[in-house]
Formats: sequence, structure tokens, C-alpha cells
Amino acid sequence: MLKLDYVQDPSHGWIAADRQMLAFLGLLEATSTYSYQDQDLVWLEEDCDAPRFLSALSRVGIDYEIIETHTRGDAWIRNLPSYQP
Repeated sequence: MLKLDYVQDPSHGWIAADRQMLAFLGLLEATSTYSYQDQDLVWLEEDCDAPRFLSALSRVGIDYEIIETHTRGDAWIRNLPSYQP
């Protein structure tokens, strides 16, 4: 079971995905610049990129569990650079 971190602040949320997993699923080029990156980890924005990722995991039969973290103010993820393939 793949464990996925989900960080949500009062106005938005992101799911963490390993860049290698995105490559395996064919999503490197499909991920938008509304997501963020931190070395080999990509924080997928919750509106489009994260659902696309979760659907791809399901399509190839990878089970996952989402571990949620909520912040009261802006999430630290907002300070990361925008995603670039």
C-alpha cells in the first residue's frame, strides 16, 4: 500500500508524489506549474494534478492511503519552486 502525504492549508491542498512514480505513470509532462517541486518530490495541486495522479494509480492497480495534515496558515509548500518537468 502506497502512503501519500496530503497537506492542506485553509485555501488549497497538495498530494506528494515521487518524480519516478510520475514518470512510471506517464504524468511528468501532464503535471501543471500549479504544482510544486522539492528535489525528487512533487507536490501535486488538489484540483487537477492530484486527481489525475490518483486515477492513474488506480488504473494500474496501485492501492494507496492518504495521510492528511492541515495547517492554519499558508502551507510551507507555497514557498517551493513551481513544478517543471
